[in-house]
Formats: sequence, C-alpha cells, structure tokens
Amino acid sequence: MLGVLWACSATAAIKLPERYKEFLAGPTSYLITKTEHAAFLALKSDEDRDRFIDHFWAIRNPAPESGSNEFRDEFYRRVAWANAHFGNDVGGDGWRSDRGRTYILFGKPQGTTSYVFDQQLYPIELWFYANPGLTELPAFFYVLFFDRDGIGGYHFYHPYVDGPDKLVRSGYTKADAYQYLRNVSPELARASLSLIPGEPVDTDTFSGSMDSMSILNAIQGYNEMRSYISLVQNRALRLERVTSKIHYDLARTNLLTFLAREKGQPWLHYQVEVSDPSQPKAEAGRVCYEIAARVFSNEQLVFERTDAPTFAVDPATADDLKPRPFVFEDRLPVTEGKYRLTVSVRNQAAKKTYEVSRVFSVGPPPSGPELSEILIVADHQPDGRVRPFQFGGFKFLPSPGAQATAARGLSICYEVSLPGQHADEIPVEYVIGNVGTKFRKTFEEKLPLGRTDSYGALFNAKTLQIEDLTAGSYQLVVRLKDPASGKITAQSVSFVVVASGEERRPLVISQGRTPTPEWEAANDYERALCWLAQGREREALEALESSWNLSKKAALEPLLRHLYERTGRGSGRPILN
Repeated sequence: MLGVLWACSATAAIKLPERYKEFLAGPTSYLITKTEHAAFLALKSDEDRDRFIDHFWAIRNPAPESGSNEFRDEFYRRVAWANAHFGNDVGGDGWRSDRGRTYILFGKPQGTTSYVFDQQLYPIELWFYANPGLTELPAFFYVLFFDRDGIGGYHFYHPYVDGPDKLVRSGYTKADAYQYLRNVSPELARASLSLIPGEPVDTDTFSGSMDSMSILNAIQGYNEMRSYISLVQNRALRLERVTSKIHYDLARTNLLTFLAREKGQPWLHYQVEVSDPSQPKAEAGRVCYEIAARVFSNEQLVFERTDAPTFAVDPATADDLKPRPFVFEDRLPVTEGKYRLTVSVRNQAAKKTYEVSRVFSVGPPPSGPELSEILIVADHQPDGRVRPFQFGGFKFLPSPGAQATAARGLSICYEVSLPGQHADEIPVEYVIGNVGTKFRKTFEEKLPLGRTDSYGALFNAKTLQIEDLTAGSYQLVVRLKDPASGKITAQSVSFVVVASGEERRPLVISQGRTPTPEWEAANDYERALCWLAQGREREALEALESSWNLSKKAALEPLLRHLYERTGRGSGRPILN
C-alpha cells in the first residue's frame, strides 16, 4: 500500500478537515498524481479545496457534456464492491487489499479462476485482463493472488520474487512445484513463471519473468504511470472551464527501447527523456550532460557506455532552454537473453542526476515470419547515417508518451522478419480498438516483399488515419499472415490520442556512429560480453575473434585464450601469434 502510506505521511503535518484527509489518503489516493497532491496541499481555503475536487473528477470524466460523471460513479461502485468482498484480506476496508486495488483500478477481470480446494496448494486466484489503456502494459496479462500462509488473506504473487514453490504447502523444489501446478492447470503453471501470455518461460531453472514486474508496478504505481499522467494532463487542457490551476512542471524521466535486427544481428535502440523545467540546462554559455548506459543480466553488469554531449548556447537565451525536455538516443549491440538497461543522465548545469531502467528480452533468430515491437513515431525524415532509430534510410523520432493527434494520424514503424519467404507480398491488418467503449476500426494492406534484405527483413512505416477518434486511450494490433502456412503473427501497443496543441520542443541528441573498424570491433566486444553473461561461450568466442580481427588489441588476448581453453578449441591459436 505504498501510495496510501505516502499520502498519509505527506499530510500528517497539515491540519485538514476529515473529508479532505479522506480525499488524499482514501481510495482516491490510487488516482491522484503527485503533482495534484502537492497542489491540493498548497490550497488555503475549503472553498478552493472543494473546487479542486470537482475539477479532479471533471478531468477524468470521459463524457463531460453528459451532465453526469460515469468515471466517478463507477470508481465508487468498485470501491463499495471491493469493501464488500475483499475486507478479509486486510482485516478491514477491502479497498486497501491487493485484490481490491486491482479491481478498483482495472475493473472486473475478463476471466477469473480460483484454486481453493486442492490440499497441496495455498488458496490462489488467477485474474485475466485486457489492457485498460496503459502503454506500459502488454495487450493482455494475468494478475495472480495467493494466500501465503492460508490465513493472512490474498496478496500479489511476483513470478520473479516468489516462484512456483511458494504456491504449494510442503517442501517442493521449483521444478516439482511447477510440474504439480501443470497437473492442476497448465495456465496456472505458466502464470507462475510469467504474467504475460505468450512470453517464453524458463523451464530449465524455473526462474520467474522480470518483465512481469511491469504489471505489478502498473497496479502499485498506477497514479504515476506515464500514460495515465499524459491522459490527465491532456484532459485538463481540454476542459473548457478550469477552476483550479495545476502546474505539471515536476521532473520526469522516461526510457523508451526498441529492438531491431540489422544484418541479422539484434540491436537495442533507446531514447531517454528528462523533463525538469525548474532546472537550468546551460552554465557559462554551454550545455553539458553526462550519459551512462549500463546493461545488466542476472543483476550483473555486462557492459557500460558513457557519453558527454556538450554544445555552446547564447547566454542571453539560456533560460529559454529550461522548459524544453532533454532527449538522448543511442543504439547498443545485444544478444539473445534477458537484460536490464539502466541509463543515468547528469545535468552539469543543475548538478543533478536522473536515472531510469527498463527490462527487455531478446529472442533467438526467427525461424518463420516475425514482427518486431510497434514503434509509435512523431516524425521521420530521410537520413543515411548510422544513428539510433534510423531504418531503411529514414530517421524516426519516437513519440513522447506514445501520443498521436487525430489531425496528423497515427504514425508507426515496425520490422518484419521473413526468413525463407518467396512470396511477392504479405497481408497485414491493423486493428485500432478501445476495450472500454467497444470501438473497433480496421485497416488492411498488402506489404510488398521486394525490399527485404539478404536476411529476409524489412522495415515498414505507416500512417493510419484516425480523424474520427476522440481523445483517450486506444490499443493498436498489427497482424501479419504467413502466405505459406496461414499462421498469424501479431504485436500490439497502446497509444493515447491527444488534442492538438503547442508542445515543448525537445533538445535531441541522437548519437551518430561512424562505421569504422575500431567501432565495429567495440560492438563485437560488447556482444561477446552479452554472450558470456548468458553462458554461451562458443558464441562469445566467435564475437571476440571478430573484434580481435578488426582491432588486434592486446587487451583481448587473455579472454581469447581463456575461451579457447573453455570451449576445447585449444590455446595459443595462430590468431594470437
């Protein structure tokens, strides 16, 4: 209950009438953002506080012209239902429980299964949801609850932290527990390792999915999810009669990643955005940042890259830069496996450091048609340089917060891998929907395959017309049909339609790289470190040999000799002589 505890501690020093304390620390604490919380505490009169609360619900009302507020009514209906059904979990108000919080935020699940009659299992509930509109969540996901000791009530199950052995009563290993769960329900067994349908699960060590943490983080930190904050901000801007003025100028750091294969090799493109309008960006006529990108696997550092972008500015206009977000982009060589990318950004003028992380996975080379993630873009332009988010001779600018406007359309980019394909074209279907309103819109096209590279890959950019969409959250599903087998491959992404308006133009530094032998050698070395982190020594040796052939750096020799011995390929190979 971190959100509730935070709200309580923040209001302890301020004397407020009970109804306002309840607004800040009660069920609405799941919805109120930190910016709104601070703004409410700054109000001096009950009259202003009442106006603020009216405005709070008004900007969340999807149909303000209706004369009623369906969102507020549904919210309190869910609170009442949670109190009536989940109070035993916390010995009191059901809205405070994990099940209550999930039900209040996401509503009734699309599917619910209870496992309460098996003597070997602790009481378990498995809920299945379609994405309610958060870009941070997959299209579909599970939430699993279990009663840890059989008497303490249901709590969140964390696949990465808990593991399948925590769901059974007596000393099972993870492997035995997983098999027991499979005998009860294959769906339950799979959810014990991953809350994301379709995500590959580890049935060697039975370690849980780190990616599943995004689902639990979205529930426990719903009011600070970027897509939720963007929706609140844009509805506030569209509200015709604003009676409480709120400034959304708190610091914000976001990290976007996109995995693409180039010449058959996986690359992670990333963009980090820092928005802190209260801090200066220039000092003595120069903007100077320090960037450190660290790649981890199994919580061990794999490699680190540092950069120090700097440029001169006119001191007379330095203050004009303060409200503009700072954006840095780069691309990193990676291999198959699970990783965590952590990027820290230090603003030298403000003497302030920002840090943000994101977990990602890289699968094996595709054996059949495969779609990459869907990248929502704000703009693109011709560019032949080797740069982040540069595909097919075009440089793409990712859209902040996965936002689009009805007037400009929804612009996307994605990669299609088609190994061994000989067809001239492949059918692609685009489906835009809104789960809450049952809205659905479909586009179809035939994607010509004449542009595929020698590895069977091509990038496709598309702008979908969405002039008939009102502001709000939507889901895009892209479906690819294999002409040979008829098999459907699909990816989905959430996006937010916002009202057109003036945006703060970011300062973008997109790190270009000259493809010299030295730089290619550095890439091969980092890829070798990735293979080593996954325990793939033969693949690591191949990458390290490639790095050696390009650079002849003596520093590589000890690791090369070690890998020759480890892989049985001998030591003292002529390559080192």
